[in-house]
Amino acid sequence: MEPPPKERSWKKAPRISRHQRISTRYMRDRWERFLSQDKRGMLMIEGVPVDELVARYGTPIYVYVESEIRKRAQRFKKVFGPEIGLQFAVKCNSNLEILRILREEGFELDCSSVGELILGLLADYKPKQLSFTNLYKNERDLFFATKMGVQSVTADSIEDIEQIARTAKKLKKHIDVAIRVNPMLEIGSYSTRDNKYGIPIGYIDRAIDLARKSPFVDLNGFHFFGGYVHETRVYKAAARAMIKLVRRCQDRGIKIKSLSLGGGFPAAVGDEHAFPIEDMKDFPRWFNRLVERNGIVNPLRLVFEPGKSIVLNAGIGLTKVVSKKRLGLKKRMVVVDSSAYNFVPDALVQEGLHYDLLPASKMNAPRIHKLTVGGNTCDAWEIISKDLHMPKLRAGDLLAIMDVGAYAQVMASNFNTIKRAAIVLMRPDGTTKLIRRRDRYSEMFAPELDVLKIAGRDELEHYNNLYRVNVDKYWRGQVKRRKGRNGNGNGNGHSPLAKKFRELEEAAAR
Repeated sequence: MEPPPKERSWKKAPRISRHQRISTRYMRDRWERFLSQDKRGMLMIEGVPVDELVARYGTPIYVYVESEIRKRAQRFKKVFGPEIGLQFAVKCNSNLEILRILREEGFELDCSSVGELILGLLADYKPKQLSFTNLYKNERDLFFATKMGVQSVTADSIEDIEQIARTAKKLKKHIDVAIRVNPMLEIGSYSTRDNKYGIPIGYIDRAIDLARKSPFVDLNGFHFFGGYVHETRVYKAAARAMIKLVRRCQDRGIKIKSLSLGGGFPAAVGDEHAFPIEDMKDFPRWFNRLVERNGIVNPLRLVFEPGKSIVLNAGIGLTKVVSKKRLGLKKRMVVVDSSAYNFVPDALVQEGLHYDLLPASKMNAPRIHKLTVGGNTCDAWEIISKDLHMPKLRAGDLLAIMDVGAYAQVMASNFNTIKRAAIVLMRPDGTTKLIRRRDRYSEMFAPELDVLKIAGRDELEHYNNLYRVNVDKYWRGQVKRRKGRNGNGNGNGHSPLAKKFRELEEAAAR
């Protein structure tokens, strides 16, 4: 087994020179608060040169900018005010340190699994600050959420309501339930008609009746899944449809206490534009008037669930060029030490996605040609980005993949049995904290070793130690044997090659 990593305390990173603005050929407005460069042309994050981060933590690595996460969370709080609840969508970024930051900023959590509920508890959220919203919950999931006492459980289908009712009856315990509704909206280019989320509004009366008939199901909310909403009018249309349902329930003696309009505020990637959240500043007042006009008597809590819009642009992926290749007269490629599978999987699953890649160690260099960036896995389709305008790159150069704070790490896999990257949190004063280490082989293999019993702990430890072997120790042995055969070599491990191996081993140990 690998020994536990050394504890890393907050360290003040040394500063190398005065900050300089990044050339407009590489900079976007959304990065100006935390990106700069030094006189060498080295990219700097919160004033820290990225080559220092790489020397300390290696590559590939994610860097999350704490100040950017907090500022974006505060922006939502300022727009919506204290009356509207904000729940961070954990599915976007489930790192415990990020969840802690958002708790400090006054957010609750929207959890899509029992695992995310547990993460919420580990991040010191109270059960009543956690909502449980997904498409399928088995009996064990419901037992856990109910015993824990979450804020609410969202039912996504008729079958889901039936499962909740059966579980509540077995437990003889009331479960607070919200029903997710598909209002079948069509507004301009936006439509929910093909949406897999929620009960189509034509079946909603049946769902309400089913929930009401169960003695242990307390229907007290409705939920709308707002994915990739680009206009405020979509939220207003969804609110109108949901308020009509609230009024129908009120007329039948059912008290609805909460209404979630979901998330879906697009964040900027590449040339895309972010949702203008300030356009929602009048929404709370408009919603209150809508409630009054429809004669809603009971207090109704409105909730939004932003996720990507808070963390996406705060994430930077640092990776290193390992080789360059000429593929004909006009085609160029560089291969990096990361991959689309285990570093930026959105590049594979989201058609048309184009990450911004910055030449992090050559920010002063002009773009002189197009090239493709290929990942390090054995898959011909695995390309991180195509047709990038870049300077001349060579092995050892650093690239920064921008806007990877949402979905990249949580979707990353161990394809080719490669370890997933570590995560570093960057503070405004330039101090850093390791908030997720790299995977260990013992963790990657455990699900199979536990059941197949092919290898024991000692055997796995043997292979792990072999991988982390002290090369210099073995090289000295080779030098001694070579001296015995031909009289050359001094046997003390100070040959140029032995020295190089020692430097590599020391670098790896860091």
